[in-house]
Amino acid sequence: TEGTETTTTSEAPPAGDPLLLASLLPITGDLAAFGPGMQNAVALAVQEANAAGGVQGADVTLDNFDTATNPDTAQAEADKIIAGGYQAEVGAAASSISLSVLEALTGSQVIMVSPSNTSPQFTTVDSGGYYFRTAPSDALQGEFTASLVTKRGTPKVGIIYRQDSYGEGLLGAFKDNYGGEVAIEVPYNPEDFDAASIITQLVNAEPAAVVFIGFPETGVSIHQEAFRQGLLADDQSIPWFYTDGMLDDGFVESTGLDAALFAGFEGTAPGSPEGEASSQFAERYAAAYGDDFTLFAPQSYDAAWLVILAAQASDGTSAGIQSAMVGVSKGGEKCIAEACLALLLADPATDIDYVGASGEIDFKDGSGDPGSSLYQVWSFTADGTTQQDQLVENPADIQ
Repeated sequence: TEGTETTTTSEAPPAGDPLLLASLLPITGDLAAFGPGMQNAVALAVQEANAAGGVQGADVTLDNFDTATNPDTAQAEADKIIAGGYQAEVGAAASSISLSVLEALTGSQVIMVSPSNTSPQFTTVDSGGYYFRTAPSDALQGEFTASLVTKRGTPKVGIIYRQDSYGEGLLGAFKDNYGGEVAIEVPYNPEDFDAASIITQLVNAEPAAVVFIGFPETGVSIHQEAFRQGLLADDQSIPWFYTDGMLDDGFVESTGLDAALFAGFEGTAPGSPEGEASSQFAERYAAAYGDDFTLFAPQSYDAAWLVILAAQASDGTSAGIQSAMVGVSKGGEKCIAEACLALLLADPATDIDYVGASGEIDFKDGSGDPGSSLYQVWSFTADGTTQQDQLVENPADIQ
């Protein structure tokens, strides 16, 4: 009849499984400076996805688990994730923590997407294809750090490194690319170490500079002892260099030492390109949480979004998501966040190429490694916070 509208009284049932997503990140412990920001970024991605229509006809469910940067705690939390039937989790943060839970999680077909695992071990780890990471390997960061130290005219270094897969991987990569003399390399066990002994060994080796490969919480006592023994000096006659694990605005204050001791000391870390995706993320993160994002928050956001998109592009099962992860990360129509999801909600078979807040991800077939990388050179400022000084694609580009 004229004027009568046709209405739909029922909708087709969802095509696949709703997404249960977990985060497994360090809210407490040695990496607590970064974990909350990473967790916030995952939550932001989930909120955006749900506001845009969700996955497989339902909202994405997100639950958070704290590794405490401790392998025993992480294993107990991983057991909860497995028992809870989560298809995927974002985490862990520390390489050693991920290695401690990888067999259990991936063996149970829970997809792991780490935003910050950088150990070279993960390139060849046996995960059945269920492990991915959105941060580049330390094989690259070691090269960037070696270039930085070399370009500062440093002929002889002493190295303090965390005795785990993170520290050992970065140590090896640095030494492979550093042309100067390594006077001494001193490992430390983060669960049990003697800061006085560590620093005494370095003082006796008389390095021209110190390379510290560690995290903030354990770094506090090591730097306090370095000041007591004159290795961290008022005249900065012995510069210190750092990696991504120390890019923490609160670290200097937590030592109780004068910020002038650290001002200008430099480090390297994965960086994010300037562009629409990174700017959009920064604006949304600040609006949601009232603060700037912290290290590895963009990579966490990207990890969550890639799982969300792979879930919509497949049947939503763990196996389906795993099979779609590489495809949504490269090779198709470039898009950002909800724009990608909108394409897949209209047609799950659409070939998309997610452009992340941390850059182009482009997962490599077989390894789960990102196919592109960008690094920043950062430094401590006069007030003890940190700043980005350079953003480079190649070690030789460091100025």
